[in-house]
Amino acid sequence: MKKYLFVLLLSIFLCLGIKSSAYGFGLINKEGVRPEAGKYKTIIEENDGVYIGSDTKEIYLTFDCGYENGHTQAILDALKKTDTKAIFFITGHYLTSATDLVKQMVEDGHLIGNHTYHHKDFPACSNEYILSDIQKLENQFKELIGSEMSKYVRPPRGEFDERSLKCLKDNGYKSVFWSLAYVDWHKDKFNGNQYSYQQVMKRIHNGAIILMHTVSKDNAVDLEQIIIQLKNDGYVFKSINNVI
Repeated sequence: MKKYLFVLLLSIFLCLGIKSSAYGFGLINKEGVRPEAGKYKTIIEENDGVYIGSDTKEIYLTFDCGYENGHTQAILDALKKTDTKAIFFITGHYLTSATDLVKQMVEDGHLIGNHTYHHKDFPACSNEYILSDIQKLENQFKELIGSEMSKYVRPPRGEFDERSLKCLKDNGYKSVFWSLAYVDWHKDKFNGNQYSYQQVMKRIHNGAIILMHTVSKDNAVDLEQIIIQLKNDGYVFKSINNVI
């Protein structure tokens, strides 16, 4: 019990950190226009991060996986059926509770990114805590899956500051944000009526890094149609390896 309390208090202490100009990443998408990251752009790019690809008809599909809500299998099936690859950013909870799905992602040729073990906001955490949390997930991934994770990190909730991104860069990691996102993280809300399809189509742009959440039934239902339509429109789905 004493050892548990010590570890808990140490984690809380390390995650208090000293905040330095914390930012919550988010972009305004206008139909047919490539979004600009404004003040975020320099901070992200100077620290080996990315939020958008080049101004060509290429797309990068990314998924955040915090916990399983029964829709990931349909998403994986749609990706396989359309011969499309993606990167899945997983947490510690997802890895340990949905290990078989993570194994399938790897077997299907998808990249696995690091969404941290405990999903805590970077600006509120010390560099030591951030690295230990990322590496804890890497170690458990290797133990359960038998391979190495990618060095791509998605900051939890898109919260970051210059210090945390520099910490990632200095330790060989690359931060991955997004240029196209919409509200799709409410696990019990199904919008229907091609909600995800419409949200993507009205925001699509060259070099789009699309953020989706696997908890969304909307994404599971619409993904195949989204991919087929975008390919018909001349877009090519690429690995995040091609943009970073």
